[in-house]
Amino acid sequence: MTTLATRHVEFFEARGISPELAAKFEIYTGTLVGEKPNRHVVANPSGNILVYPFIEHGVVVNEKYRTERDGEKFFWHRKGGKRTFWNADVLDDPLLEAGTQALVITESIEDGMVAIDCGWPLTVSVPDGAPPVPKDGRLSPLDPQTEASGKFEFLWLNRDRLKRIKRFILAVDDDGPGQRLAAEIVRRLGAVRCLFVTFPPGCKDLNEVLRQCGRDAVSAVLREAKQYPVRGLYRLSEYPALPALHPISIGWPLFDGDSVASANNAWLKLFPGEFMVVTGIPSHGKSTWVLNVLVNIARAYGWRSAVFSAEMPTVPHLRDKLRRIIAGTAAASAEADEFIEGSFTFIDHDPNDADEEDITLEWIIEKARDAVLRDGIRVLVIDPWNEIEHARRRDESSTEYIGRAIRMLKRFGRQYEVAVIVLAHPTKDVWEHGRARTATLYDIEGSAHWFNKCDHGVVIERAPEANRSTVHIAKVRFEETGFKGAINMGFDVQTQRFEELAEKQKEMALE
Repeated sequence: MTTLATRHVEFFEARGISPELAAKFEIYTGTLVGEKPNRHVVANPSGNILVYPFIEHGVVVNEKYRTERDGEKFFWHRKGGKRTFWNADVLDDPLLEAGTQALVITESIEDGMVAIDCGWPLTVSVPDGAPPVPKDGRLSPLDPQTEASGKFEFLWLNRDRLKRIKRFILAVDDDGPGQRLAAEIVRRLGAVRCLFVTFPPGCKDLNEVLRQCGRDAVSAVLREAKQYPVRGLYRLSEYPALPALHPISIGWPLFDGDSVASANNAWLKLFPGEFMVVTGIPSHGKSTWVLNVLVNIARAYGWRSAVFSAEMPTVPHLRDKLRRIIAGTAAASAEADEFIEGSFTFIDHDPNDADEEDITLEWIIEKARDAVLRDGIRVLVIDPWNEIEHARRRDESSTEYIGRAIRMLKRFGRQYEVAVIVLAHPTKDVWEHGRARTATLYDIEGSAHWFNKCDHGVVIERAPEANRSTVHIAKVRFEETGFKGAINMGFDVQTQRFEELAEKQKEMALE
């Protein structure tokens, strides 16, 4: 039988947690034995390591260790342990799927034990606490290389169980790391299912509420959790402290709105959760311009993009175009291919399956949700809209379908803080007397919804004989993210790169 050392009994009692509750979850005192690299923790009441077992269906699948040395705390996990929730068996409780109870998610195991002891048994804790706050105050992009096996692996491993749960109460710490943890969880689970708590003054977590205000106060904090605003009417006090809108540069200073030239004309910055529409006559470079943007933001911010490209096969065409943008040549390059591997996810048919099924918008969105969980994508690109198999209802007009489809894309973008970029071809109406005029968002086949519902609308127009392009910024919804107008750019055919022009931009009429 495992036991707790006296120092660890006192550790829990000082936090208002009974040793009996710790014993219920098989928490014990241990010590390190063996030699490196095979050192491991065994139960020992004389040890100095506090051991928290992670139990699933009666089997210990992981252990978290806590110890102190010279006043400093150290945490680590059992080598090879499963990075799942602590107390994960409650995820299968039918009350969660029925929606009659909410799943409480805490940052620390001690806070989880407090919630359980105060009458909220359907509580789990994240395995590794909260991530650090980024230096610039922005929600840091996830590391695409480690997302499926790193800080948020516990969400990916339990994704099927979490999909069935109707409500989540996020009772994480009220500090910078805790707020980032909440934002990351909300981005994956969807704001519509999440509630946030408000702690009494002077308290930053459930354990402090217990010690300073008592058990009833803990239950009240959880009972009075409020929904994250998604749709409808709310009082100002009901809104959580969400991060302010932080638009990012798309990679060319001329678009950043802080130069004389761009101040006289247009500028544009991308923001998480936005819906952007890009159009232009075929072969004028709208796909290439968007790929330039994706490479730029991957380099500057680590943003990973998911790309559905129906007209351009990923291998070799899309790969080679990206190689040219990144390295200046389509030749095989370990550095360029490593950048593509770490910055892009491709939504596509199975490359090893000869049978190609029709790809619908619903299928693309479902794969994009998986890409958020697995790869931490921040951008979804659909190129082009015209090549998707559109599952229109029998009683639905083309205009009604497009409106519904755009709402689906915007809902996905808002819930997961993913910028959605849709490329769409204009109709043949752009050709007049054998010559093409400048396309507009209203020229996109199907509906004026493309102009009315986008946050940014961009038209790419190229003059091949001069290797010049004009980026028409035709729609800007939020003034802090841009200004309507046009910006002239150079285009290098060899490298497929869009470049700023050395000469001063001329002021151009607003679109």
